[in-house]
Amino acid sequence: MQILLISANREKTPYPVSPIGLAYIASALIKDNHDVEILDLCFAEDVISSLKQTIARFKPDIIGLSIRNIDNLTYPKSVFYLPYIKSVVDEIKQTCLSRRDGRQVDIPLVMGGSGFSLFPEGVLRYTGLEFGIVGEGENGFCEFVKRQERNKWVYDIPNLAYLKGDRFIQNPIAFTSGFSKPDRLFLDNERYFQFGGMANIQTKRGCPFKCIYCTYPYLDGSRIRCRDVDDIVDEVEELVNKYGIDYIFFVDDIFNQPVGHAMDICRGIIKRGLKINWTCFATPKGMTPELLSLMKDAGCMGVEFGTDAASAETLRSMGKSFTPDDVRRVSIMCDDAGLEAAHYLIFGGPGETEKTLEESFAFMDENNPRAVIAMTGLRIYPNTGLEKMSLAQGVIKNGEDILHPHFYISPAIGEERLLSMVKDHAISQPNWIVPGLDIRNSEETMTVLRKFGNRGPLWNMLKKNVKYQSSNVKTSKSKDYDVSK
Repeated sequence: MQILLISANREKTPYPVSPIGLAYIASALIKDNHDVEILDLCFAEDVISSLKQTIARFKPDIIGLSIRNIDNLTYPKSVFYLPYIKSVVDEIKQTCLSRRDGRQVDIPLVMGGSGFSLFPEGVLRYTGLEFGIVGEGENGFCEFVKRQERNKWVYDIPNLAYLKGDRFIQNPIAFTSGFSKPDRLFLDNERYFQFGGMANIQTKRGCPFKCIYCTYPYLDGSRIRCRDVDDIVDEVEELVNKYGIDYIFFVDDIFNQPVGHAMDICRGIIKRGLKINWTCFATPKGMTPELLSLMKDAGCMGVEFGTDAASAETLRSMGKSFTPDDVRRVSIMCDDAGLEAAHYLIFGGPGETEKTLEESFAFMDENNPRAVIAMTGLRIYPNTGLEKMSLAQGVIKNGEDILHPHFYISPAIGEERLLSMVKDHAISQPNWIVPGLDIRNSEETMTVLRKFGNRGPLWNMLKKNVKYQSSNVKTSKSKDYDVSK
């Protein structure tokens, strides 16, 4: 069959992200001997023309449409993407109809992607579609295609969500036992590298942690499923040798769990002599000096920690598995390994007060990482502990539509005071980024930096505070930080 996969995402802030989810599905479809094409709308000058021309030329039998996000997750600068998504769906329907001389034709349009998977019923109703795949698409979508090809019943496929008349039905979610490298042939790898400064690689799926707001355990499962290490290093080697890419980002929720798997990836890169720089997401929990040393030797340039808070009280209320002491220790380890660190914080969560804010500010100033990336307010998602808490506290009402962005802000501090305190502190610190308040987050500045050949996430170009020394941070030695970058 002719299968057209469409990536609807057009967001380029803080940088455009290549749709490797569709590349995974393309790989699975090709193994089943289907003819596949990916239409990526991220850089399309005219979305409507791109849709019309691709559909007319390729003549698909089935179309898969991927939604990466429902909104930009940023408060108070929230942007809701579904009106745009619906315009894409409407255009696909109209174009598919007109290409058959105006006769009604049945070309299934199947929704998917992480954004869809969080709100399957809401998105289907909003866009007027019948079918969608929740969670991983390799098995569910491929089975849908197979049955469509043979004119067989599709409504019992695992991961399928659908509307039958006015009734919404979601089948049980199944997870793949293993997955191999995606087929990047269909992606504009060079363009993403030019504008985004790095390529993206996934080494595992699943998250065993229980952060109160997080959707990863629901989307990917709570059990970690690791890719084969040789397969991962093969993908790194392909990016270097085939596409000329010299910077990658490991997009796993947690690169350093399990530690042994992360160490084996580093050893594989070192063994093959691959000249690649990279960054990753990590948790302070379980990080070791040995792993950081291997990461550095394998080309790691920096680590992004999902720290979320730096007050013991707010860390507990956010469901984090570590303490401020763990964060302090990992900061020392990164400094000793010669690796830059960025800490993501989310202010305004359950239990946040002026006191806990001040504690987090002081902690980050003391530890002085290369970057602090601060979000204000927590987006409320279904199937999370935060949703249950928000219902119990009356932040949202039973049955209220949270498809449109709703954010939790602790009643103990309130929106006005929260934003004021975060803004005042962030402006005074040269290493703080606050997307919701437009602090050091200009898309124009990032575009200019990319044009000058800067690679990676760009937060490593921020200035730290001036020379810093604290016995609370350095127990064995002090360090003068370089502020020339």
